[in-house]
Order: sequence, then C-alpha cells, then structure tokens
Amino acid sequence: MDLKQNDAVEEAAAGPASQVPEGGAAPPDGRPPRLLRVRLWQAIAGMSVAIAIALLIVMSEFAASKARLNNYVNRRVGALNATVRTLRRQTAAEQRNLGSVRERASVGEVFEKILFASDLRTIKLAAPIDRDRPREKSTAQPGATDLPSGKLAMSESADAAMLEASGLKPTGTFQVYRIWWMPKRGAPIWAADFLVGDDGHATVPVDLPPGHEKGMALNVTLENETYSDEPNGPSALRGELSGPGAERKSRR
Repeated sequence: MDLKQNDAVEEAAAGPASQVPEGGAAPPDGRPPRLLRVRLWQAIAGMSVAIAIALLIVMSEFAASKARLNNYVNRRVGALNATVRTLRRQTAAEQRNLGSVRERASVGEVFEKILFASDLRTIKLAAPIDRDRPREKSTAQPGATDLPSGKLAMSESADAAMLEASGLKPTGTFQVYRIWWMPKRGAPIWAADFLVGDDGHATVPVDLPPGHEKGMALNVTLENETYSDEPNGPSALRGELSGPGAERKSRR
C-alpha cells in the first residue's frame, strides 16, 4: 500500500472523532442538553406563577369593584325605600286631612239641614249640678276655665240629629263618651259613642229617639269602651228635650 492510501485511511478514521463535542460526551439523539431543559421548565414555572398572580390581582379588583357596586346599589335602594315611606306617610296624612274635610263638610250639610227644618228641636246640655258632683268624677277638661257644655239639634223631617260639645276632658285609653236617651219610663236608650281630643270639642251625629215621648232627657257619660245596657260612668252633660217650635220662638 502506498503513501497516499495511508493518508486517506487516516483521514477517514479522524473524521468521526472531530465531530465529538467538547467535554468528550456524545450528544443524545435529537434532544437538547440537560441544562437547557431545566431552564425551559424554570421559565414555564415562572410564567405560571406570574399568570396566577395576575389572575389573583384581577379577581381581587373585580371583587372590590363588585363590593363597591353592591354598596352603592344598597344605599340607593335604602334611599328609595326611605323616600317611599315618606311619600306613604304624606299620602296617609293627606288622605286623613281629606277625610276630615269631607266629614266636616258632611256634618255642616247635616247641621244646615237640621237647623232650617220646620220641626227643629234642641237640647241645651250642661255639666251636672254641683250637688251631684261629689258622687261623680269630674269630666271637665283639665286646665279649662269653663264647664263642659253642648247643644243637640234634631229634626224628624230631616231624620237626623247632631250634637256639638266643648270643654270635655279628652278620652283616655279604652274610654269613650256615650250618649243616652233617658225616657221618663223605661230603660235608657243608647244613641252614640264618640271620642274627644285634646281640644275638648266634639261634633257627633246622634240617633233619633224612638217614639214621640215628651220630656225625654239626654245624658252624656264617660264610659269604658266595653258594651253596656245602661250608664255606668260619670255624667259629663245633661239636658232636657224642648218641645217643637221652641227653637223658633227663642230665635224670634
């Protein structure tokens, strides 16, 4: 074998050795070195942590924003409820005022109808006389200088009767003023119940007395609100029924 053939054999043998990487380790089949794979997984783990932190921040911001929105909505709902309650109270007060105005107008119409009737009859009512007072509790309004007084006007043609009273003591809890027709013979006849406010005034429609008995009296007593067939409480006002035409004569 000549010299040229030996050189070719040596080059062929040295070719594979020149491709071995530094450090003397042969590279694996198509896979990156171990250090590169570790760095790759570290990068993935870091990105995962960053994404998780970002999600936590977004969720906390969203929760805080939702909490602020809920608080705002709750405050608005509370304000609207308060407004609705105020409007309801105002509406109820207006309805009560309207009812009072209508009632006064109705009472005024009835009074006018009674006063202009041809068969007008009246009863002037006053507090019981002094000799009866020791047996009865006073029904005069506290602090009032005038004794209780009242007047009942009635008309059979108008089929109505109305009582106006003043100076009465305000009714307390479970108390009521009760109006009785007092015939000369027989049991008392209930006519109406009414309450009295702080002003001591009252205007009450009253049932007409049965029959045409002469000399019938009217008695107003302060009673317990439970039912009773006869007067049991102290008398506040009393009066005698005048005959027909007496009111017209007095006006003349």
